[in-house]
Amino acid sequence: MSRERRNIELPYRLMDLSPSARIIVSYLQFESMINGRPYVTFNDIVENTGLSQRAVRGALSELKAKGVVETILDVSRGRRYLYRLIPSNISIIEEQVESGVYLVDVGVGVPSMMSFRVYRTIRASAIVYYTSHVPRSFLEYTKCTCASLPLEGTRPDQVVFIASKVTSSGGSISIVYDQLLDWELVDPYINAIKESGIKAIRPLSSVSPLILGIQLLMSKSDETLSFRRGNLGIRILRVNPGVEPSNLNRGLLLKVFEIRRINELVEMRQLGDFRNLTSDYEKVLVIYESIPEYTA
Repeated sequence: MSRERRNIELPYRLMDLSPSARIIVSYLQFESMINGRPYVTFNDIVENTGLSQRAVRGALSELKAKGVVETILDVSRGRRYLYRLIPSNISIIEEQVESGVYLVDVGVGVPSMMSFRVYRTIRASAIVYYTSHVPRSFLEYTKCTCASLPLEGTRPDQVVFIASKVTSSGGSISIVYDQLLDWELVDPYINAIKESGIKAIRPLSSVSPLILGIQLLMSKSDETLSFRRGNLGIRILRVNPGVEPSNLNRGLLLKVFEIRRINELVEMRQLGDFRNLTSDYEKVLVIYESIPEYTA
Protein backbone atom coordinates (compact mmCIF):
# COMPACT_ATOMS: atom_id res chain seq x y z
CA MET A 1 0.00 0.00 0.00
CA SER A 2 1.77 3.13 -1.21
CA ARG A 3 1.34 6.54 0.33
CA GLU A 4 1.71 9.92 -1.30
CA ARG A 5 4.93 11.82 -0.86
CA ARG A 6 6.27 15.15 -2.04
CA ASN A 7 9.99 15.48 -2.41
CA ILE A 8 11.38 19.02 -2.34
CA GLU A 9 14.38 19.61 -4.54
CA LEU A 10 16.40 22.79 -4.50
CA PRO A 11 18.03 24.09 -7.67
CA TYR A 12 21.70 23.21 -8.06
CA ARG A 13 22.74 26.86 -7.69
CA LEU A 14 21.51 26.80 -4.08
CA MET A 15 24.33 24.41 -3.28
CA ASP A 16 26.69 27.39 -3.52
CA LEU A 17 25.69 28.81 -0.14
CA SER A 18 27.43 29.24 3.19
CA PRO A 19 26.57 26.70 5.92
CA SER A 20 24.44 29.21 7.82
CA ALA A 21 22.55 30.11 4.65
CA ARG A 22 21.88 26.43 3.91
CA ILE A 23 20.56 25.94 7.44
CA ILE A 24 18.19 28.89 7.05
CA VAL A 25 16.99 27.60 3.67
CA SER A 26 16.23 24.22 5.29
CA TYR A 27 14.37 25.93 8.11
CA LEU A 28 12.30 28.15 5.80
CA GLN A 29 11.49 25.11 3.69
CA PHE A 30 10.42 23.23 6.83
CA GLU A 31 8.15 26.04 8.04
CA SER A 32 6.55 26.52 4.64
CA MET A 33 5.94 22.90 3.67
CA ILE A 34 5.35 21.25 7.05
CA ASN A 35 3.91 23.99 9.25
CA GLY A 36 2.24 26.01 6.50
CA ARG A 37 4.02 29.24 7.52
CA PRO A 38 5.33 30.99 4.41
CA TYR A 39 6.75 33.92 6.43
CA VAL A 40 8.87 33.84 9.60
CA THR A 41 10.48 36.50 11.75
CA PHE A 42 14.16 37.10 12.49
CA ASN A 43 13.64 35.80 16.04
CA ASP A 44 11.96 32.66 14.69
CA ILE A 45 15.08 31.90 12.66
CA VAL A 46 17.44 32.48 15.59
CA GLU A 47 15.38 30.39 18.02
CA ASN A 48 14.82 27.44 15.69
CA THR A 49 18.19 27.09 13.96
CA GLY A 50 20.65 27.51 16.81
CA LEU A 51 22.53 30.17 14.82
CA SER A 52 23.74 33.37 16.45
CA GLN A 53 22.07 36.67 15.57
CA ARG A 54 25.23 37.74 13.77
CA ALA A 55 25.30 34.56 11.68
CA VAL A 56 21.61 34.93 10.82
CA ARG A 57 22.06 38.54 9.70
CA GLY A 58 24.98 37.62 7.47
CA ALA A 59 23.21 34.61 5.99
CA LEU A 60 20.01 36.56 5.29
CA SER A 61 22.03 39.23 3.47
CA GLU A 62 23.63 36.48 1.38
CA LEU A 63 20.28 34.85 0.59
CA LYS A 64 18.66 38.15 -0.38
CA ALA A 65 21.61 39.08 -2.59
CA LYS A 66 21.35 35.73 -4.40
CA GLY A 67 17.60 36.04 -4.89
CA VAL A 68 16.74 33.10 -2.67
CA VAL A 69 14.84 34.90 0.10
CA GLU A 70 12.52 37.88 0.00
CA THR A 71 11.68 40.30 2.81
CA ILE A 72 8.49 42.20 3.53
CA LEU A 73 7.84 44.88 6.12
CA ASP A 74 4.92 43.99 8.37
CA VAL A 75 3.65 47.41 9.52
CA SER A 76 0.74 45.79 11.37
CA ARG A 77 3.18 44.30 13.89
CA GLY A 78 5.44 47.16 14.77
CA ARG A 79 7.33 47.46 11.50
CA ARG A 80 9.11 44.15 11.79
CA TYR A 81 10.53 42.24 8.84
CA LEU A 82 9.26 38.88 7.67
CA TYR A 83 11.23 36.42 5.54
CA ARG A 84 10.31 33.62 3.15
CA LEU A 85 11.80 31.53 0.37
CA ILE A 86 10.99 32.88 -3.07
CA PRO A 87 8.63 30.21 -4.50
CA SER A 88 10.56 29.85 -7.76
CA ASN A 89 13.47 28.44 -5.74
CA ILE A 90 11.52 25.31 -4.79
CA SER A 91 10.26 22.65 -7.17
CA ILE A 92 7.86 20.04 -5.79
CA ILE A 93 7.84 16.57 -7.30
CA GLU A 94 4.81 14.40 -6.57
CA GLU A 95 5.92 10.87 -5.68
CA GLN A 96 4.82 7.90 -3.63
CA VAL A 97 6.27 6.59 -0.38
CA GLU A 98 7.15 3.19 -1.74
CA SER A 99 7.11 -0.04 0.20
CA GLY A 100 10.40 -0.88 1.90
CA VAL A 101 12.70 -0.39 4.86
CA TYR A 102 13.86 3.20 5.32
CA LEU A 103 17.11 3.96 7.14
CA VAL A 104 16.53 7.49 8.42
CA ASP A 105 19.53 9.45 9.67
CA VAL A 106 18.35 12.28 11.95
CA GLY A 107 21.41 14.38 11.05
CA VAL A 108 21.67 17.22 13.56
CA GLY A 109 18.46 15.87 15.08
CA VAL A 110 16.60 19.16 15.37
CA PRO A 111 12.96 18.97 14.18
CA SER A 112 13.22 22.27 12.30
CA MET A 113 16.10 20.79 10.27
CA MET A 114 14.04 17.76 9.25
CA SER A 115 13.72 17.35 5.49
CA PHE A 116 10.21 17.16 4.09
CA ARG A 117 11.01 13.75 2.63
CA VAL A 118 12.00 12.40 6.04
CA TYR A 119 8.87 13.92 7.57
CA ARG A 120 6.57 12.26 5.06
CA THR A 121 8.38 8.91 5.22
CA ILE A 122 8.13 8.63 9.01
CA ARG A 123 4.44 9.57 8.87
CA ALA A 124 3.85 6.89 6.24
CA SER A 125 5.60 4.11 8.17
CA ALA A 126 3.65 1.34 9.87
CA ILE A 127 6.46 0.75 12.38
CA VAL A 128 9.27 3.08 13.47
CA TYR A 129 12.28 1.71 15.33
CA TYR A 130 14.47 4.35 16.95
CA THR A 131 17.74 4.44 18.90
CA SER A 132 18.40 6.17 22.20
CA HIS A 133 20.19 9.00 20.36
CA VAL A 134 17.02 9.99 18.50
CA PRO A 135 15.19 12.75 20.39
CA ARG A 136 11.55 11.93 21.04
CA SER A 137 10.65 15.42 19.82
CA PHE A 138 11.95 14.45 16.37
CA LEU A 139 9.43 11.62 16.09
CA GLU A 140 6.60 13.41 17.89
CA TYR A 141 6.81 16.35 15.50
CA THR A 142 5.74 14.14 12.60
CA LYS A 143 2.51 13.23 14.46
CA CYS A 144 3.03 9.69 13.21
CA THR A 145 0.26 7.27 14.22
CA CYS A 146 2.64 4.34 13.71
CA ALA A 147 3.98 2.05 16.43
CA SER A 148 7.26 3.48 17.79
CA LEU A 149 9.63 0.91 19.27
CA PRO A 150 13.15 1.24 20.73
CA LEU A 151 15.74 -0.54 18.59
CA GLU A 152 17.96 -1.35 21.57
CA GLY A 153 16.69 -4.57 23.12
CA THR A 154 15.05 -5.73 19.89
CA ARG A 155 16.82 -8.63 18.19
CA PRO A 156 17.73 -8.29 14.48
CA ASP A 157 15.62 -11.36 13.63
CA GLN A 158 12.59 -9.71 15.25
CA VAL A 159 13.06 -6.60 13.10
CA VAL A 160 13.44 -8.78 10.00
CA PHE A 161 10.22 -10.65 10.83
CA ILE A 162 8.23 -7.41 11.20
CA ALA A 163 9.85 -5.84 8.12
CA SER A 164 8.99 -8.89 6.01
CA LYS A 165 5.35 -8.84 7.13
CA VAL A 166 4.91 -5.10 6.55
CA THR A 167 6.71 -4.87 3.20
CA SER A 168 5.02 -7.99 1.82
CA SER A 169 1.69 -6.21 2.30
CA GLY A 170 2.94 -3.08 0.54
CA GLY A 171 3.80 -1.05 3.65
CA SER A 172 7.00 0.45 5.00
CA ILE A 173 8.97 0.65 8.23
CA SER A 174 11.64 3.11 9.31
CA ILE A 175 14.76 2.67 11.41
CA VAL A 176 15.57 6.13 12.74
CA TYR A 177 19.08 6.65 14.09
CA ASP A 178 22.06 8.98 14.26
CA GLN A 179 24.39 7.70 11.57
CA LEU A 180 27.55 9.05 13.19
CA LEU A 181 26.76 7.77 16.69
CA ASP A 182 24.76 4.62 16.00
CA TRP A 183 26.40 2.96 13.02
CA GLU A 184 27.90 0.08 15.03
CA LEU A 185 24.51 -0.53 16.66
CA VAL A 186 22.47 -0.42 13.45
CA ASP A 187 24.87 -2.35 11.20
CA PRO A 188 23.80 -5.87 12.36
CA TYR A 189 20.16 -5.00 11.69
CA ILE A 190 20.97 -3.77 8.18
CA ASN A 191 22.95 -6.94 7.44
CA ALA A 192 20.12 -9.14 8.73
CA ILE A 193 17.58 -7.30 6.56
CA LYS A 194 19.79 -7.66 3.49
CA GLU A 195 20.37 -11.37 4.15
CA SER A 196 16.61 -11.92 4.50
CA GLY A 197 16.07 -11.00 0.87
CA ILE A 198 14.26 -7.71 1.46
CA LYS A 199 15.64 -5.64 -1.40
CA ALA A 200 13.93 -2.27 -0.88
CA ILE A 201 16.31 -0.69 1.64
CA ARG A 202 16.23 3.08 1.23
CA PRO A 203 18.58 5.48 3.06
CA LEU A 204 17.33 8.99 3.91
CA SER A 205 18.91 11.86 5.79
CA SER A 206 18.04 15.19 7.31
CA VAL A 207 20.66 17.95 7.50
CA SER A 208 23.92 16.08 8.11
CA PRO A 209 26.68 17.47 10.38
CA LEU A 210 29.28 16.12 7.93
CA ILE A 211 27.72 17.97 4.99
CA LEU A 212 27.63 21.17 7.05
CA GLY A 213 31.27 20.55 7.95
CA ILE A 214 32.27 20.20 4.30
CA GLN A 215 30.40 23.39 3.45
CA LEU A 216 32.11 25.20 6.32
CA LEU A 217 35.52 24.00 5.11
CA MET A 218 34.84 25.17 1.56
CA SER A 219 33.35 28.51 2.58
CA LYS A 220 36.43 29.73 4.48
CA SER A 221 34.06 31.04 7.15
CA ASP A 222 35.16 31.08 10.79
CA GLU A 223 31.65 30.65 12.18
CA THR A 224 30.90 27.85 14.64
CA LEU A 225 27.66 25.90 14.26
CA SER A 226 26.13 24.49 17.44
CA PHE A 227 23.12 22.24 17.98
CA ARG A 228 21.71 20.72 21.14
CA ARG A 229 19.28 17.89 21.68
CA GLY A 230 18.76 17.01 25.31
CA ASN A 231 22.11 16.28 26.94
CA LEU A 232 23.86 15.85 23.57
CA GLY A 233 25.66 18.70 21.85
CA ILE A 234 27.01 18.92 18.30
CA ARG A 235 29.58 21.52 17.35
CA ILE A 236 31.04 22.15 13.91
CA LEU A 237 34.07 24.45 13.88
CA ARG A 238 37.06 25.40 11.79
CA VAL A 239 40.52 24.78 13.24
CA ASN A 240 43.44 26.66 11.71
CA PRO A 241 46.96 25.13 11.50
CA GLY A 242 48.75 24.99 14.85
CA VAL A 243 45.70 26.14 16.82
CA GLU A 244 44.18 24.10 19.62
CA PRO A 245 40.35 24.17 19.70
CA SER A 246 39.10 26.12 22.70
CA ASN A 247 36.28 25.45 25.16
CA LEU A 248 36.61 21.67 24.95
CA ASN A 249 36.17 19.34 27.90
CA ARG A 250 37.82 16.18 26.62
CA GLY A 251 36.13 14.11 29.30
CA LEU A 252 32.75 14.91 27.74
CA LEU A 253 33.68 14.18 24.13
CA LEU A 254 31.80 11.26 22.57
CA LYS A 255 33.05 11.30 18.99
CA VAL A 256 35.12 13.69 16.90
CA PHE A 257 35.28 13.69 13.10
CA GLU A 258 37.91 15.55 11.10
CA ILE A 259 37.29 16.98 7.64
CA ARG A 260 40.17 18.35 5.58
CA ARG A 261 40.93 19.04 1.96
CA ILE A 262 43.94 17.50 0.24
CA ASN A 263 44.41 19.07 -3.18
CA GLU A 264 40.96 18.63 -4.77
CA LEU A 265 39.83 15.81 -2.49
CA VAL A 266 37.93 16.03 0.80
CA GLU A 267 39.03 13.54 3.43
CA MET A 268 36.86 12.62 6.43
CA ARG A 269 37.88 10.41 9.33
CA GLN A 270 36.92 9.69 12.91
CA LEU A 271 39.56 10.62 15.46
CA GLY A 272 40.34 8.08 18.15
CA ASP A 273 42.63 10.29 20.26
CA PHE A 274 41.21 13.49 21.76
CA ARG A 275 44.37 14.52 23.60
CA ASN A 276 45.85 16.57 20.77
CA LEU A 277 43.50 18.08 18.21
CA THR A 278 46.04 20.46 16.68
CA SER A 279 47.52 19.86 13.24
CA ASP A 280 49.66 21.53 10.61
CA TYR A 281 46.76 21.83 8.16
CA GLU A 282 43.41 23.57 8.01
CA LYS A 283 40.45 21.42 8.98
CA VAL A 284 36.91 21.33 10.32
CA LEU A 285 35.93 19.28 13.35
CA VAL A 286 32.49 17.79 13.92
CA ILE A 287 32.27 17.24 17.66
CA TYR A 288 29.70 15.18 19.55
CA GLU A 289 29.81 15.86 23.29
CA SER A 290 27.80 15.23 26.43
CA ILE A 291 26.23 18.25 28.09
CA PRO A 292 26.14 17.82 31.86
CA GLU A 293 22.89 18.49 33.67
CA TYR A 294 23.43 20.99 36.45
CA THR A 295 21.04 21.15 39.34
CA ALA A 296 20.38 24.27 41.36
